[in-house]
Amino acid sequence: MTAAAGWPVEPHSEERESDGRPTRAHPPRIALIGFMGSGKSTVGRLLARRLGYRFVDVDERIESRAGMSIREIFAAEGEEAFRRLESETLEDLAGEERIVAAAGGGAPVPVRNREFFAGAAASFYLEVSFEEFLRRTGSDPARPLLQRGTGELRSLYEQRRPVYESLGRRIPTEGRSPKEIVEEILRVLGRSR
Repeated sequence: MTAAAGWPVEPHSEERESDGRPTRAHPPRIALIGFMGSGKSTVGRLLARRLGYRFVDVDERIESRAGMSIREIFAAEGEEAFRRLESETLEDLAGEERIVAAAGGGAPVPVRNREFFAGAAASFYLEVSFEEFLRRTGSDPARPLLQRGTGELRSLYEQRRPVYESLGRRIPTEGRSPKEIVEEILRVLGRSR
């Protein structure tokens, strides 16, 4: 069962009343989506710590599964192979509980992956402007998509933005510290301290 916002309302097994009814609990899976440089990994680690959840960097999980870096996967097998591994990883994560998952910028785009973000996880869209994305990422060699020109990157940004908006609760990130972003997510989840 999912909530109106597409968030799971079924808590993990240890969060039930003595008669078996679900308690008002946090979703078992939280996903952070957004364009490169939006702060998903940094915010995800802090959020997981605050909730007592495990942090999962989806790209790191893919690298572990493939036995090579994202850059090496793109170079050796191409983007299609990477996207297949990404989909398989998200399908595996749908069976895990008490996790905060930071997804790669393109993970929500394939229709196959949207069930994870819209149904299996409570998703938050960490919004960053295109200009701020460029400032934050520079020419990071670990990000194969940064090898594209600015015009192509802007087009990619504009194509992905509506997908993010349709799948996650929008959280602006510019001019805010990771801690402030975490506090806003916790408020939305009903657990601000």
